[in-house]
Amino acid sequence: MVNIIESWDVLEEYAGGKLGFYQVLINDNRIEVRVHTGRIGFIQEFPDRNDKLYEKILGFCKRHRYIEITEHLRDEEFFK
Repeated sequence: MVNIIESWDVLEEYAGGKLGFYQVLINDNRIEVRVHTGRIGFIQEFPDRNDKLYEKILGFCKRHRYIEITEHLRDEEFFK
């Protein structure tokens, strides 16, 4: 289970050196960012890629070498 928080600053402080994952989804010309580390997660939508918080979150994920998730599959569907 992932506990969703509303404040990016809380996740940023909590993360420390923990392994993390992030995903960027585009829906109806809006950008949704999801970040997960430990047992907490953060989800937020942005109107475009120029939003300062969006840039800050992606910069954080890249600096901390978080792994970008592009899609997911059930274990039994991974290998054919």
